[in-house]
Amino acid sequence: MAFLYRLSMQTKDRLIQYGISEAIADKAVKAGLTASKIRQLSLVDLRTKFGLTMPEAKEVKRCIARQPIDGSTLEMLLDRNNHTCCVCKGTKGGGIIVHHIQPYEVGQNNRYQNLAVLCPNDHDRAHTSGGLSMSLTEEQIHKAKTSWEKQVELTNVQVAARAINVVNEAIDYVNVTRIEEMCGSRFGKIPDTTIASYLKSIRILAQNGRFDEAYVRKNLSNGGYLFDYINSSEAEHYRQLLEKLSQHIRFEDLSEAARSGIRRLKSLEGEYAYFIGGVRSKRPKMPITVSSPPIVFTHQTKKVRIRWDGDPNYLQSTSAISRQGRLNNYIVYCLVRTVEKAADKIVDVTASPLLIAQPKKRVDRTPPIHWRNHWDGENNLDEEDD
Repeated sequence: MAFLYRLSMQTKDRLIQYGISEAIADKAVKAGLTASKIRQLSLVDLRTKFGLTMPEAKEVKRCIARQPIDGSTLEMLLDRNNHTCCVCKGTKGGGIIVHHIQPYEVGQNNRYQNLAVLCPNDHDRAHTSGGLSMSLTEEQIHKAKTSWEKQVELTNVQVAARAINVVNEAIDYVNVTRIEEMCGSRFGKIPDTTIASYLKSIRILAQNGRFDEAYVRKNLSNGGYLFDYINSSEAEHYRQLLEKLSQHIRFEDLSEAARSGIRRLKSLEGEYAYFIGGVRSKRPKMPITVSSPPIVFTHQTKKVRIRWDGDPNYLQSTSAISRQGRLNNYIVYCLVRTVEKAADKIVDVTASPLLIAQPKKRVDRTPPIHWRNHWDGENNLDEEDD
């Protein structure tokens, strides 16, 4: 059954690559049609033997004469549009059509920038001519597509961030004490994670679930820094604790607030938040001890300066330490402390970091013209640049 389902989905995707609407592709697949069968059959056979209406038969015959859209191009288009009409955002019902903004018959253009995801209703509007108020122009569709893709991208990033969906192998900093305090305040105890039992068995965690720093320093750490030993997924344990907390605490988007101005930033004082973007810090001097000065993580633009003061003992590895002293693309979960306008008119934000890692998703700030050129093949980027 699973094999047959995958096969039918592959057939449906193939039909959509030719510009056949999702609804008609579904109907064709259920009737046992494939692209090659449609190409061979007559309109009468499609109608009488496979149950298509004459308009549907004409559509599939017209579309199947085209060159199919590249599979990777189609996949990215549907993903970046959340399989939803870019004009109505799904408010006019289900079903989609991959629309050629410049008609296929004009330029046979299957490139990314010439494709848009539309619902049947808006697809009809796109093919309405005569300057009627209900018609959609090519310019309107381009603008709707660009705007919707940005909205989808931001929403996906926010969903991933609020679910504490980070690169687990790239967690560089964990404020052990603060996360444990938050758990005690919210749950009355430190909940178990998939790793807690093992960490307790090797005494990294005490039986009450708290990190046993005294035991670790005396018996495990080699003295260079607190976690100077072969780790046992401690960072993942605290990520899971933060994930449990996120189901009760809303993490606000500090990175978007920083682009919105001081009023929005002021509203985050005393709130938990996350920031995604470029973060700098100075590499701490080794060895890192209990008396080492704080490590300061910063992000600064022309209008906003964000500062996170952290305990360098909570850096998780030698590679995490080596990454300090340069610009890193981080997601920083934190408690926002203060928001004030400084004498130089820059808005100063101070916050206490909880966990710092590489984000699974982030908003791409590359100008749209870059991607238009890329998909046009006018700017052949190598993998590293891409």
